Amino acid sequence: MAVQNKKDLIIVESPTKAKTISKIVGDKYTVMSSQGHVCDLPKKGLGIDIKNDFKPEYIIEKDKTKLISLLKNAVNNANFIYLASDDDREGEAIAWHLAQVLDLDVETNKRLEL
Repeated sequence: MAVQNKKDLIIVESPTKAKTISKIVGDKYTVMSSQGHVCDLPKKGLGIDIKNDFKPEYIIEKDKTKLISLLKNAVNNANFIYLASDDDREGEAIAWHLAQVLDLDVETNKRLEL
């Protein structure tokens, strides 16, 4: 059941898209930007865990830690979350990383393609 005082959250890739979409959807939604990728493979090492079926070892980019904190706070104060990344492979990766970092359940939170 939806909580009445909470807004739905839309997370897009770029700050420019966030401003534009915010104007379109109005006050019903909170719109934020991930500012592109939030995770990457480490600069040193292989970037995979050889002993764990070659699982990728993604890390949060250092310049994104404050942003991730802001996004987590917004997620905690949102009724429903939409990951609205571009409809290409890069957008898919960004949405997946956001879902992982923000601990989003992919069954209850949806990805929109812009």
